[in-house]
Parts: sequence; structure tokens; C-alpha cells
Amino acid sequence: MAKRKKKQNLIYLSLIIIVAAIIGGSWFYSHHTREVSNSYAVSETATLSSGARVYNSLSAIQRANLPDQALVKVNRYYLTSNDNDDTYARINYNGKNYFIRATDIELKMNNEINCYLTQSGLPHAKITKAKITKQISSIFEQRGYSTSSGNPRGVVIHDTGNENSTISSEVSYMKQNYSSTRVFVHTFIDNQQIINIADTKYMAEGAGPYANPYFIQFEMPHEYTAASFANQLGNAAYYTAYILKQNNLPVTKGTKDGGGTVWTHAMISSYLGGTDHEDPISYWSTSARKLFGTTYNINNFVELVQAYYNQM
Repeated sequence: MAKRKKKQNLIYLSLIIIVAAIIGGSWFYSHHTREVSNSYAVSETATLSSGARVYNSLSAIQRANLPDQALVKVNRYYLTSNDNDDTYARINYNGKNYFIRATDIELKMNNEINCYLTQSGLPHAKITKAKITKQISSIFEQRGYSTSSGNPRGVVIHDTGNENSTISSEVSYMKQNYSSTRVFVHTFIDNQQIINIADTKYMAEGAGPYANPYFIQFEMPHEYTAASFANQLGNAAYYTAYILKQNNLPVTKGTKDGGGTVWTHAMISSYLGGTDHEDPISYWSTSARKLFGTTYNINNFVELVQAYYNQM
């Protein structure tokens, strides 16, 4: 009788252990499975940071061992929605794919200006509001974005086109002339400041009817030294990355079919229409050639945005 009871107890204990293992395993798996909300292909080169955590797959718990500072190819990014909204990169090392948090890689830049910013630690200003933001925000018409989510789907880049102007003078002009021009942007960015003047919850009116309902927009006054021009680009890339990250959007260049998240005003004119401006193409290329002896275009900027995005 005693032996039978002991045997029954062992059976019950075994069942309890099995059930506990199943429940525990399910909980552990659910807390370590990374739910991908978006992904996009890239072609980049990067180095691994010291102590980087590398995985065999996005859902893998077991880590892989790669050398510190290994040079790898980055071929895709994954945005996750249940893992602190981390961004993961799919990297290729010696012909095999691995996965790693984007914060654990450092992109190898091809452009001299981007290299300058990377070597400086990717500096950026804080995003602030102008002292008169509350005063002028009420002047601008507030209309929601024409997206199914009600959120913006990207960023449009402008330059002011005015030599020797400042953020202060540009904002004053925009405020004073809005009733006749019906033009305004959300933010102004120079080499030291990222100043928001309009609520990004609502559309701006700076890039025509086919862009305004979908994009956050910022302006860049002109800079005249190598350091100030580079730092302005860094601030602009940081702000773009911040907006995309805030809205769980990928870092992708605008396309002819209207896709992509990073746009110049010139691209809006060419691909979407409703406007004929070509900024900031001339400002970027002229300044890069004069100040750094190099070129600068939207591809270089998107690469820089990704570098800042990876830090977030």
C-alpha cells in the first residue's frame, strides 16, 4: 500500500514538473521572441563593438561568438515591437548571417563629412522649442496627417535658400508672412540648434499638396565653415532619426512610387509633384565641395541618419 502511494506521488510530482516546465518554457520563449514590426534591406559595412551580443537568429536565446571589432556586412534591419522597440541588424560574417542589436555596431562611412561626424562621436544638439513657439503655433493651421494611422510617414528636408539668414530671421519672416504665403515648417536646424516651432502632431505647409499631409518638415539655414556645415548635417540626421524612431518607421530613401521615409524637397518635386523646388541639392553639393572637397547627396544623408538611428 505504501509503495503504491509512493509511486502515485512520484507520478504526480513528475506531472507537476512537466507542466511547470511547459509553462516556464512558454513564458521564457514569449519573453525572448522578438516580434518584427518592419524590416528593410541595406548594404552597409560595420564593425562590432567590444562585448557585442550576437545571435544565430532573431528568436535565438543562444549567443554566437564573433571576434571583437570584427568587420561585417549589414544586409537588413529589423524593427521590433516587444523588445524595448530595439532595432536589430542582420550581419554577415564569413558567409554566415547573424543578428545583433544595432546599438552594438558602428557603421563604416564612405563620405568624408560622415566620417568626420563619426570620428567626433556623432554629436548633436538637443531638440528644443523656440521661445515664441506657443505664440506662433496658433497662427499656423492645424490639420491632421492624411494617413490611416494619423501619424507622419517620413521627413522632408529643406534649405532656406537665403544667404546669411539665421533661424531667428527665418522664423520671424515665416510668422509675419504666413497669412499670404501659407508656408511653414515644423523645425529649423543649424549647426548648434534644433528648434521646433510647430506641433509635429499636425501637418506643415512647406512642400506642396502631395507631401504636406504626410511628412514632418524642417529647414536648414546656410552654414559657411566646414565644422558648422558638418555639425548642421549631424543635427539634421539626428532629428530625422529621432522622428523616424518615434514613429517606428524605417530609414529608407524616398522612391518614385511614393515609398520611403527620407525625402528632399527636390525629390518631392520630381516624384510626387505639386511643387517645383530643388532644395537642398545645390546647398549640400556646393558646401561639401567648397568646405570638404567632396560631394554630398541624399544617399550620404540616409547613411548618416541610419548611424544616429542605430544609437537610439
